[in-house]
Amino acid sequence: MNEGVNKKKTESGRFGRKAGIGLTLGAGALIAGGQYVAPNIAPASANPMSSDNLVDPEWESAVRKHFQKRFFNLIDATDTQKSQLDDLFKKKGEANRQTREDVKAAAVQVAKLMADDSATDDQIRAKVHEIRKLRQQLQDDRLETALKVRAILTKEQRQIVSDRVVGLITGNQRRFLLRSMN
Repeated sequence: MNEGVNKKKTESGRFGRKAGIGLTLGAGALIAGGQYVAPNIAPASANPMSSDNLVDPEWESAVRKHFQKRFFNLIDATDTQKSQLDDLFKKKGEANRQTREDVKAAAVQVAKLMADDSATDDQIRAKVHEIRKLRQQLQDDRLETALKVRAILTKEQRQIVSDRVVGLITGNQRRFLLRSMN
């Protein structure tokens, strides 16, 4: 019984002394080493916003690869399917990059118009209407891409994707898991 009391006295804080030291050292390393991890990143206010940096191609590629890995694992894609889908996603991403940049630039303009006392309601409405048209173009292209993906997938893979989408829409992720158990 005394061992438990003595052990409790040597611990400090909620997680114990060792954990506290580890957290302190980790936080210190992050703070001190932050300049070495990302030395070329300038503050957001360092240069004016331009269309060149509204869509980062490297970030876009990383997100696409992450999505593809999860998607390919979900549907258990063949090597041929992986190659076909990768080519399709890459081409569509590049083809739509300018439209996505235009949407972001227009959204920035709307935000600036909202703050501008000289901007009229009609100017703001017109800019928002422009954004809607651009987003509609993106949506139409996404539909065409989805139809091309559908043509590449097997019936079983399409069912897996369908179950996953329905689960996301309804908030019932278990539906996907229950179906796969049958």
